[in-house]
Amino acid sequence: RARDEVAAVWRVAELPSRHGRDTGQIIEAAATGELGALLVAGVGVEDLPDPARALKALDEVGFLVSLELRPSEVTARADVVFPVAAVAEKSGTFLNWEGRVRMFQAALKPEQMPRTLAPVDSRVLHMLADAMDVHFALPDLTAARRELDRLGGW
Repeated sequence: RARDEVAAVWRVAELPSRHGRDTGQIIEAAATGELGALLVAGVGVEDLPDPARALKALDEVGFLVSLELRPSEVTARADVVFPVAAVAEKSGTFLNWEGRVRMFQAALKPEQMPRTLAPVDSRVLHMLADAMDVHFALPDLTAARRELDRLGGW
């Protein structure tokens, strides 16, 4: 039912039925050369169950893109690094351990920051999608939240 409702909201005949990969499967596919490119955002190899395997995956993938605030094992290996705003500078959404959507607001308001040069992650993803001629029409957090609201509880 959820797939049908989301497809209706997005005005497509149907959503892809093939399941995607979990983190372990993505790492394994990258480590064995099955993936041509990988985008890593805000995840350090030390956060993963097998950091050594994750490093091998980063070394083996054909093209590595990183969205990160500071230097890391990932950025050291990345072909392209897009600097992104710090958590305190941005609002967003995450899923908690129960799978519930939780929104958060920026701790620092624009007037508290003399200037910010780094965009938020969603803006970088939007620009990358546009460059690949995939138009999500989600240029900012407000648009992304509006889209999540349109999808309802799914």
